[in-house]
Amino acid sequence: MSQQTQFDLILVGQGLAGTALGWTLLHRGYQVLILDRCESTTSSQIAAGLITPITGLRLVVSWRLDDFLPFATDFYQQIEQKTASHFFELKPMLRLFASEQEQDQYRQRSQTHFPQLVSQPQPLADESAFEMSRGGFEMAQGGQLDVPTYLSVSRTHFSTQNCFLKADLNPVSDVKFEPERVILPRWNISADRIIFCEGIHGQQNPWFQSIPFEGAKGEILTLKIPGLTERRVVHRGVWLAHWKEDLYRAGSTYDREHLDCEPTSAGREEICARLSEFLKLPFEVVDHRAAVRPVIRGRLPIMGLHPAQNKVGFFNGFASKGSLQTPWMANYFVDVLEGKQPLDKQLDLSRKVDLTQ
Repeated sequence: MSQQTQFDLILVGQGLAGTALGWTLLHRGYQVLILDRCESTTSSQIAAGLITPITGLRLVVSWRLDDFLPFATDFYQQIEQKTASHFFELKPMLRLFASEQEQDQYRQRSQTHFPQLVSQPQPLADESAFEMSRGGFEMAQGGQLDVPTYLSVSRTHFSTQNCFLKADLNPVSDVKFEPERVILPRWNISADRIIFCEGIHGQQNPWFQSIPFEGAKGEILTLKIPGLTERRVVHRGVWLAHWKEDLYRAGSTYDREHLDCEPTSAGREEICARLSEFLKLPFEVVDHRAAVRPVIRGRLPIMGLHPAQNKVGFFNGFASKGSLQTPWMANYFVDVLEGKQPLDKQLDLSRKVDLTQ
């Protein structure tokens, strides 16, 4: 029998969470192996990669924006340099008001909650392209991650470092435990720990069945909009983001009932209807995709080692905030694993795992 290949950590899943954790561990000198099914449609693969400073009807500043955004910017720029690629851009965003309620919220909060984040350019945007009768505002500290490119160049780098393996791992039959290590006999590899970063697939993992996943299906359209020159991301009910040339992406829907990756005519019609409320130019739908976001009840990511088996870890639940949060959170999680930081109770896996199940 050939000698077993040993690693410090095995990561299962190379979406936004697994990729950020993989880069962080490699940077710190760990021997890492990342396993992924290489599915064509996942929530990470179709993610818009938007980093939106102020969100929702109540105009709330994104959680810990001051911590996450500078860290994410440095993180992505370092990887761009290392891989000679480009996939991250800081860019302003435009929010157009859809109702008097949003106008009132802005008047109440703009000077007290986020005065440094907003401005009122004149004109706000091109009046021939957008309906702006209620006005709006510009957000300075926005960003966009080209998620498919980021994941692809990362996978290529991991492969060249011999730390990537295409594999569909079964967490029951493929994972064995010895006192000092985890063994994957099918591939003749072992590690000190295995960390699952599986997105929505985590709800099928028997180690984590008690975690309260509340998956949400999102649909995204790719549109051809000749004549539109707006390069900011525009928000009003849905978002509209430039991709390349005269192609834009728009989304997204939020469906908690039909948790599959099948695009629907209802989803397409919903996005197009909302888009038509503020976009004056004609557009053509050239692509339509859907995936399920890994939302966990409480809306915060969850991480940690399993209370019944400390060789098994979990890093998941970033939902639509993965582009912003995963770089900082990966660094924090490795600090926790190294004993440099206590794990925040709000994020602690052990508080979500029911050992009686």
